[in-house]
Amino acid sequence: MVRIKCDANPDTLNNLPESEIGVLLYGTRTNAPGGAALGSQIRNVIKRLAIPISQRAFDFLTVSLAVTAADTFVKRESTADGWTREFELVVAVADPDAWVPLRIHLETALRFLSGDVWHLDIQGGGPCVPTPYPKYGRARIIPVNGRDCVSLYSGGLDSSIAALDILSQGRNPILVSHSYRGDKAVQDDVSNCFPRTLSRFSSNLNPTFYLPAEPSMRTRSLNFLAFGAVVASAISVSSENQQVDLLIPENGLISLNAPLTPRRLGSLSTRTTHPYFLSLIQELFNGLEIPAVIKNPYKFQTKGEMFTNCADQANLDRLATMTVSCGKWKRTNKQCGRCVPCLIRRASFHAAGISDTTPYRRIDLKSVYADENERDDLLALMLAVHKAKQRNNSSWLSLGGPLPAPLEERAQYVEVFIRGLQEVGSYLESQGLL
Repeated sequence: MVRIKCDANPDTLNNLPESEIGVLLYGTRTNAPGGAALGSQIRNVIKRLAIPISQRAFDFLTVSLAVTAADTFVKRESTADGWTREFELVVAVADPDAWVPLRIHLETALRFLSGDVWHLDIQGGGPCVPTPYPKYGRARIIPVNGRDCVSLYSGGLDSSIAALDILSQGRNPILVSHSYRGDKAVQDDVSNCFPRTLSRFSSNLNPTFYLPAEPSMRTRSLNFLAFGAVVASAISVSSENQQVDLLIPENGLISLNAPLTPRRLGSLSTRTTHPYFLSLIQELFNGLEIPAVIKNPYKFQTKGEMFTNCADQANLDRLATMTVSCGKWKRTNKQCGRCVPCLIRRASFHAAGISDTTPYRRIDLKSVYADENERDDLLALMLAVHKAKQRNNSSWLSLGGPLPAPLEERAQYVEVFIRGLQEVGSYLESQGLL
């Protein structure tokens, strides 16, 4: 088990045992006694909201930063099975008492999200909410007044469709983003195609350490949700609304992300927006009295259906190929065209009858099929399309995580899963692969 101590006060991280990793939250590597730090920019971004957010929303962000530190600074390859790590995570917050009845609940959520074993020790003495900048000072303020919801925005196709739909509904969102290297440029370019300028809240947590980072980063979505909770808190204060919608736009097939093959049950199946995980986080929000209501408005739609049903087809046509779906694109600054997200993306263009001019690195899928080094994802999807016609899809779907209890809702998840695979199958057939 690896012990990790996270605090915003560098003095508490001095003289730790060699076996313990000390991480400075909201700081820089130069100020961190052990050289491990993250989140140096985020407090300044929160100040730019110019509204005092709730301490518990900020504490949730503090805990999420600590989780990301553990996930980033401990390599999976050092474990017995090459994947499952066991953490003892110590983190200081300002209001620790609120977390006492929720600790085990959060450990359960993290185990589901990352596949690791978590033991949390949430202590007092942590950082307080940053004092907001004055609205009419020199700082560039993020407009909050008049905004009525929060929507996560990655620069991908799903979150871009969501922004267009929200605007078409007459709503006024704040878009929340991770601005990791390369992401911000895409997000800015795509947002320039929206019919009007939207409020944006984004930050790069920039985790830094003297050792190589763990690339899997399964808990990144917790920070995304924590950013959303912070902004929802600001909107709640500004509008005097007790609850604010926190929209998590993701198509049903990717959200459920059932393992395409038995080999993908663990390491290759992410659970970022799985309904079970989101329900666990909503329960945490409720327990902490964070005024955010998590909703995925596309949980019962395939990516192609999102494309077809988008209320603003004109602007979608302008921005669709500018969006990024690929998880590997930063390696070559090009979307690969052959990973699972890319293939589902390509199938959505086909389903909508829209020409896909995205400059993928691998456009010809027959050549991918013949390439032993790059065809794993394509073969997995081909197998899944075939299996979906022959087996109990409800039991298959449950391998990715528990489904809601109501039978009607469970049936809707099964149906969108089948339709999503059929959509992919139709596209692969058009490419002469099925």
